[in-house]
Amino acid sequence: MKNLDPFFHPNSILIIGVSRKTETFSYTLLKNLLEVLYKGKIFILNPNADEILGVKSYHSLEELPEIPELAVIVLGKNVASLFEKLAKFGVKNIAIESELRVDKEDADLIEQLNKMSLEYDVAYMGPSMIGIINFINNFTTSIIPVRQYLMQKHRKIKAGVSFIAQSGGLAGAMGWWAPSQDIPISKVIHLGYGFNIDDADVLDYFMQDDSTQIILLFLREITDRIIEAVKNISPIKPVLFFYVGKDISREEQLSHAGGMVVSNYMELFEFAKIFLWCPEPKGPNLGIIGPSSGAIYIIIKEMRKQGLSIAKLTNKNKQIILDKVGGSTCNLGNPVDYWPPDRFVGTKICGIYNTSSHALLQDDSVDGLILALEFFVEIEFDFNIFENIKESYPNKPIITVLIQAERDGSKRVIKSASDLKIPVFENEIERAVRGYKLLFDWHSKIKRKK
Repeated sequence: MKNLDPFFHPNSILIIGVSRKTETFSYTLLKNLLEVLYKGKIFILNPNADEILGVKSYHSLEELPEIPELAVIVLGKNVASLFEKLAKFGVKNIAIESELRVDKEDADLIEQLNKMSLEYDVAYMGPSMIGIINFINNFTTSIIPVRQYLMQKHRKIKAGVSFIAQSGGLAGAMGWWAPSQDIPISKVIHLGYGFNIDDADVLDYFMQDDSTQIILLFLREITDRIIEAVKNISPIKPVLFFYVGKDISREEQLSHAGGMVVSNYMELFEFAKIFLWCPEPKGPNLGIIGPSSGAIYIIIKEMRKQGLSIAKLTNKNKQIILDKVGGSTCNLGNPVDYWPPDRFVGTKICGIYNTSSHALLQDDSVDGLILALEFFVEIEFDFNIFENIKESYPNKPIITVLIQAERDGSKRVIKSASDLKIPVFENEIERAVRGYKLLFDWHSKIKRKK
């Protein structure tokens, strides 16, 4: 396996040709490093400047006090000659973020880079890469903005999601975009053209990376090496992917290798919440609590599609629900349909969810719980009751769906659920069910392989 630590977490970095113009990629890269509070040494090279953003600018490689662990080339000209100078100087890791088109003219350049890479024992990424964001270690080579507040938020975590995107825009957006329900992000990378280090090498690296729990892939092309890498990783770590190419057979091969295909791009991040925060489901049988038959029917329809079942309760737990919940709860006790409540009071609804959740989760037949919340302010309740419920039943997944919930209440629920690490899906009822099924399938495959 190639050692990619110098690209994701170098002790020192050199940026070639940092411009004083604020709108340039090189300036943004330096600004990002300073704003994310990178703790390593930063060297910049610009023969026409003495300092930029308070960082001393060197006029030549020979002036540098030491050989940097990583060098980044952002300039679009003389890439081959710059590469060779760096290699001769002793730099062993180079990221080429210059935008190059791999046509006939550039084919010679790529051949030169590969030849020099072998001759001088230099590893390189790119060209045409947007860069890396390492939230865990306060490091980035992204040439588009990375927000400090996101870096501060994610660096508090020990492990999370790592994302490989064959799209510079989608990878770079992780530097400023945050989902409505925060999920911990470890690392993000856009490789551009992976002529020396490719996506499969990064996958191998993430397999060994302790801060990577789940791997997300946005793919325009699926190579044999990616398929082989996913085959090795999937029994150890979940790999979710979204493919936008035309070769359906390739998608099927990656799925057969253990990758889990999602229906749309946002599901990569939405399903990541379930894999990060939910324990292993022991079976396909679900308990459901909802305020209306409409919401419950939507859940059950998707359950049928996914091969999931409604759990059949013991007489004891069924009777608890029938006696204490009221509403139009069916005579089987599950699903719990509490409409209409006898009063539009949040404390009343809170009691219903508390009683029903305990009755369902304590039943051996219930493998997981889906909560449907369809509320207006008058019946909103404190979602923090699920702290005790989650602690009481730590081995059963709890997933929440917000259905046409009033906006302010939704924000409060999402905040509380995020603190409790309970996945919330806003108006995406079917997605919650599909996510549970994906989690169940992955754990089932692992057990079969063992």
